Amino acid sequence: MMKISIYIRLLFLILFIFCFTLFAEQTDLRPYKLINADKLIVKKVNEEVVTNLIGKVHIFYGDTEFFADTADIFEKQNIARMWGNVQVFDDSLSLYADKIDYFRETEKLYLDGNVFAEEAHVDSTIRTFEADHVEYFRNEREFYALDNVFSYDQRENIQAECGRLNYYLNDGYGYLLVRPQLRLMDQDSLEISAEKIEYFKDYEKVVATFNVETVSGDFKINSDFLLYFADEEKAIYQGNPSFISDFADAIAMEFQIYFGEQKISRAMLLDSCQVKFKTENASEKNSWVSADQIEFDFEDGKITFCDAQFNVASYFHQEKTESRDFTINEATGVRLLINISEGNKIDTIDMHRAVQGMYKFKK
Repeated sequence: MMKISIYIRLLFLILFIFCFTLFAEQTDLRPYKLINADKLIVKKVNEEVVTNLIGKVHIFYGDTEFFADTADIFEKQNIARMWGNVQVFDDSLSLYADKIDYFRETEKLYLDGNVFAEEAHVDSTIRTFEADHVEYFRNEREFYALDNVFSYDQRENIQAECGRLNYYLNDGYGYLLVRPQLRLMDQDSLEISAEKIEYFKDYEKVVATFNVETVSGDFKINSDFLLYFADEEKAIYQGNPSFISDFADAIAMEFQIYFGEQKISRAMLLDSCQVKFKTENASEKNSWVSADQIEFDFEDGKITFCDAQFNVASYFHQEKTESRDFTINEATGVRLLINISEGNKIDTIDMHRAVQGMYKFKK
């Protein structure tokens, strides 16, 4: 009798282990949690078990939540394919698309059609992305968008467009390729385009390289390289930079531009500087200044003051007006100060130290 009891207990133990193992296998086989579906169909295709979920699909894969109209789950391969109003919620990132393929083992998501993504920041602001296609690698927190890419950052009020965007969420670093454009939207819009645009620490620093163009309502700057610091509202242009506006054109080895409300407030030109500009009522930019260093002050986007230093040379061509005679002023010196008022009117010209020059006038 004692032996029978032991055999029975042993049989129950074996049965328990078998059931537990089977449950564990089934758990491994079905790592998702089904919350809702209007219709469920399970099929075996070759060695694969395929679960079709139809209508108001709601499932969890770990901590990631999915909604869709229809889903096919390949249970041995740990792959889920979802169609129709697909929504994915993962930590601070929400994803929406017409179709999403989710690979559980590698934690990779592939989104196609009307893709929209929203990233929530700790300060309650958001960053959004739109694209035709997106790949999101969940473990690495890497986001790749392709074709008709558009992004908006609410905190910095920056819009971006490109053909391809790579974004590394953990680092706050991303870069834009294929006709990228960046727009700073505060007050007057400031637009940057280049062959490649990078942003660091959530737009605290922006780097643009090759065929860089910065456009505002008042000016255009071209260069090979741009470095922009958001906190200082400062831009450094290198690689044959040129400045073009209605009033003045400028070249130098380096520009340092300071902004306020997306308008230029101050500009510093360094090394081999030359500026051509219009004087009052002139139709062409016939006057010029060259120097080792030239600094401009701006007010409401217009130049009001010029300070040129070291190896200064200047030529001023003033057309005849009701209040002024025709004049030409050529001079060299160490420092030149120019005050400019409304309508590109030159109020004062002061040349200092080692001054040499020629002055012509005609009534």
